[in-house]
Amino acid sequence: MEKAQSFIGFLGIFSGLSLSRRSRRLNSEEAKLVEQYRALSENDRIAMRYLADAMHRVSRF
Repeated sequence: MEKAQSFIGFLGIFSGLSLSRRSRRLNSEEAKLVEQYRALSENDRIAMRYLADAMHRVSRF
């Protein structure tokens, strides 16, 4: 579940949400995800935000 929370927090960067107020450098895996996210079409980005929001809503942590 920790990975899901990390993923949701990571996607929160793109939707203007933040799970923590501390800023830090992205690790190589996160940077790779950012590159892949930026390569998506606008519709796919919207779908990813909906997916992340749904995952966050059903999370028990």
